[in-house]
Amino acid sequence: MRALMHTAFFALISSLLVSMNMAQAGEDALYAAEAPDGAAFIRVVNADASGAIARASVGDKVIKEVSPLEASPYIYLSEGNYQVDVAGQKTSVNMKKNEFYTVVVLDSGEMKVMKDVAFDNPRKALLSFYNLTSNSGVTLKTSDGKVAVIDAVGSLDVANREINAVSIALGAFQSNKALATTSEVNLQRGKVFSVFAIDVGGEPRLVVAENRVDTSV
Repeated sequence: MRALMHTAFFALISSLLVSMNMAQAGEDALYAAEAPDGAAFIRVVNADASGAIARASVGDKVIKEVSPLEASPYIYLSEGNYQVDVAGQKTSVNMKKNEFYTVVVLDSGEMKVMKDVAFDNPRKALLSFYNLTSNSGVTLKTSDGKVAVIDAVGSLDVANREINAVSIALGAFQSNKALATTSEVNLQRGKVFSVFAIDVGGEPRLVVAENRVDTSV
């Protein structure tokens, strides 16, 4: 009986050691994949509901398949001037180290470069509200309209707010009129969430995305 217990004990220890080694290997792989110091970050948002973006090139890097009403992960490059090319439409962006940029592809095919904010506060979440509609002065509130989360944002502009971790349903309002709402969003500490107000068939829609960085590109 004692020998059996010893065997089971050593089997458990061996299993734990294997698990720890696998977890360590996973952490090492994660840290090895981090972007280098001084990198600049850029992503593409497809604000055209009619079709996917097959590819977007930034310098010598390519972002593939951005579905309608979705945001790609950020990719990183060295700081400098770059051409962004989406289906032959081009725009320039001067990227600086440790800064973040969003390229919005509108339903007209035109592109709008928007500068994002860097965020490093483990105690809060960051909420970024992009008004990609033709409506000016759109406010982000709780879905019931009772609490303003981000004050009025102009057309094709963005505003940001650090917020406590919370699960909340949001709404876009203009002059106290609800334009669109979201289902409940779980805002987590140390993370960034983007809310995009986008015109779809003449009606605004709210799209929520958690910001991510893809270091494999």
